[in-house]
Amino acid sequence: MGRPVLFLFLVAASLTDLKARYIDNFHIIFGFLLGLASAFLERGVRGAADGILTAFAVFILLFTFYAGGYLGAGDIKFIMAAAVYAGHEVIRRSLIPTTAFSLVILAYYALKSGRLKGVSIPMSLPVSMGIILSLN
Repeated sequence: MGRPVLFLFLVAASLTDLKARYIDNFHIIFGFLLGLASAFLERGVRGAADGILTAFAVFILLFTFYAGGYLGAGDIKFIMAAAVYAGHEVIRRSLIPTTAFSLVILAYYALKSGRLKGVSIPMSLPVSMGIILSLN
C-alpha cells in the first residue's frame, strides 16, 4: 500500500502546486492520515511513531525558512505529510537530491523570468523528486 500511495500523493501535490502554486489543506491532511495508516500497516507502531517524529522534526527545522519568507506554509505541511509516509531515513537521504533539483528548477525559473531576486519555485516538485529518488 505504502509506496504506490506515496507516489500518487507526491505526483498529485506536485501537479497541483505547478498549476495553481497552492496545495489544498484537504490534500495535505488526507495525505498525512494515509501516510500514518500506511506507516502503521507496513512498519507497526514504530513506523507510525517514526513518521510522526519525522514530520515534527521537519516542522521544527523548516519553520525558520518559513519565518524568513523562503518557504510557504503549504510547502512545510506538504513535506511533513510526505515525511509521515517516508520516515526519517528516506527524508534524510532525499536532502541532497532535493537541494539539487531545487537549484535546477530555480535556475530555470530565473532564466525564464530574467531575474533571480524574488523568484519562487513550487517546492513540492523538487521535494517529490528527491523523495522518489531516495526510495529503496
